[in-house]
Amino acid sequence: MKPVFILLALSLSLSSSALAHGDEEHEAAPGTEGAGASTGPIEVSEVAQRNLGLTVEEAELRPVETTLRVIGEIQADPERSGTVSSRIAGRVTAVYAQEGEQVEKGKRLVEVESLQLGDPPPRARYASPVSGVVTDRHVVVGDDVEPNRHLFEVADLAEVLAIGRVFEGQIGGVSVGQQVRLRVPSYPEEVFEGVVERLGGKLDARSRSLAVYVRVANATGKLRPHMRATLSLVTGGADLALAIPKGALLGEAGQLYAFVQDEDRPIRFERRPLVTGASNDRFVEVIDGLYPGERVVVEGNYSLQYLTPVAEEPEDEDEGTAPVGSGEEHAHSGNPAWAMAPWALGAIGVAAIAIFVLRARSSRAREAR
Repeated sequence: MKPVFILLALSLSLSSSALAHGDEEHEAAPGTEGAGASTGPIEVSEVAQRNLGLTVEEAELRPVETTLRVIGEIQADPERSGTVSSRIAGRVTAVYAQEGEQVEKGKRLVEVESLQLGDPPPRARYASPVSGVVTDRHVVVGDDVEPNRHLFEVADLAEVLAIGRVFEGQIGGVSVGQQVRLRVPSYPEEVFEGVVERLGGKLDARSRSLAVYVRVANATGKLRPHMRATLSLVTGGADLALAIPKGALLGEAGQLYAFVQDEDRPIRFERRPLVTGASNDRFVEVIDGLYPGERVVVEGNYSLQYLTPVAEEPEDEDEGTAPVGSGEEHAHSGNPAWAMAPWALGAIGVAAIAIFVLRARSSRAREAR
């Protein structure tokens, strides 16, 4: 019967071990802690910073103006534009300028041969009425023309008008002489300065909006008629506040954050949650989360949120003191004791079957004797 007792003891030992491990907590496997960007610090080498185009700026005290954002369009100034039309009916015999070409006032643009009889028929030559850019050309050689038909349009684009519309409830915040900052999709990193020159004479009956005419200097000629534009009308000033460039902010409302560069280790960046206040088209006030002089990433920061955080350096441990979690203690994932019950029942079942088999063999052996 000794084998019977050995099997029984073994089954009880297995069941006890299974139940004991069922009460322990197990550590989650690496990489299964959960999805989402980590809030731990990250490290980016100087080479990687250049490749990512990282740019940092200091958080500092500055006035944060309030602005009104308006969508508009660039138009040529009618006072600095001119058109060329024929005074006679005839046929175009020569064209001397192309669309987009810079021309001087008085430069010949087109020649028209009259329909009147003559040998040769009389011809009329038309010149540019202003110095500027040919914005439209409506004829080619051989075209028939009638009196008063527009043949060319020329505009001086050294100054242009940005025309936006404000809704009825916003009109009180707009006035002549107001400073305006203008941006266009063609040059997203560039800001153009302008001033409100005049307001429209009446509201649009359907949209209940009023036209706002903003004069913008355009010495470089980058602004062209019919470009879309975003106008930021400065509606008021503010006291000094701790502010950072708007591009430094990431996240959504209520969960805004920025990456702050470590002062002692420039390759290390900390993801810092922020509480913000007033903002405009350039800066946002920081109420909590930053100190003056701290440097935040304002360009290239979007990719930082997907980098793997660096491991924190462990603290020094006293000699002779076992670290937490060492020895016989384990951090296991929580499996309740009842989850291990099938193992215990299976072990007991194996022992019972073994006992039955041994008893049957003993009985046959006695009968044989």
